[in-house]
Amino acid sequence: MTKADKMENLISIGELARLTGITTHTLRVWEKRYGTPHSQRLPSGHRRYPKEDVPRLRAIAKALESGYRASKVVSGTLEELQGLMGLKPFIEPNSNSTSTEEAKVSSNEMLIERWVKGIHMYDDDSLLQGFHQQWNKVGPLKFIMDCAAPLIERVGTGWETGELTIPHEHFATECLSSFLTSKWRQLNSRKEGWTAILATLPGETHSLGLLMSAVVASLSNAKIIYLGLNTPLEDIIATASKNNADLLCISVSSGEKQDDPEDGLLQIRKELGKKIKIVAGGRGTPENLPEVLKMDDFTKFNDWLGEFENTLNVT
Repeated sequence: MTKADKMENLISIGELARLTGITTHTLRVWEKRYGTPHSQRLPSGHRRYPKEDVPRLRAIAKALESGYRASKVVSGTLEELQGLMGLKPFIEPNSNSTSTEEAKVSSNEMLIERWVKGIHMYDDDSLLQGFHQQWNKVGPLKFIMDCAAPLIERVGTGWETGELTIPHEHFATECLSSFLTSKWRQLNSRKEGWTAILATLPGETHSLGLLMSAVVASLSNAKIIYLGLNTPLEDIIATASKNNADLLCISVSSGEKQDDPEDGLLQIRKELGKKIKIVAGGRGTPENLPEVLKMDDFTKFNDWLGEFENTLNVT
């Protein structure tokens, strides 16, 4: 790593406070009392802090909100904090369901911060290992809802605030994309059920929404034909028609470079007629389009797929 790279990964205490939600006064007290976060003094005399410490400090802030004392958590590593909040939850066995749900959310947030640390360090081995472990632990649907979607949101926030760079965002996207692709293809292997086609409209550059949809759709009896990004409308229509598709799923992000999704969806609907069901989801999906079902939640999508299969008399 060059000297310039090292400088880019150092931030001021004000920036650290903004990214973690911990006041500058508290950060200074912790450094003096516990030796962390550890600053580096520049030749100019100013102190700078490593940006990669942001996930750990965010985890500390979450632990403090959950009732832990600073002396117990400030010096802990991100892995230790993850164990503290995940394997040894702060709630008592007799706590009510609300507290249980809060503990689950805190544990998930700690997990996401651990993955963000891996993104900071470009550690694809630990990131992919973490994905596999969590997938095996909670199953495909919960992995999408509780892990993949929050991680995407967290990376987006990190990029917007300057915590994560464009290379970080691309690295995270590639790791998650390759993992989700391998999983839905395993689930889709040797299926001979009804046909679902997954695609995005012309100009679309974001694939994760479609990949997460592929994972959920793979839990049904459907045989998936995955067309991927930036598919011309005429190709979507032709593929759906030639393969006697029962369902067409379109993922629409809020990106600015794509063509007008409303016009594209209406043209597909007109050309295909009403025989093929069309479902669209994502932040860029228009509201109230005739004969186009908008789906804004993967759990609802999973439930809807079950109901849809019943209408097809699939056994």
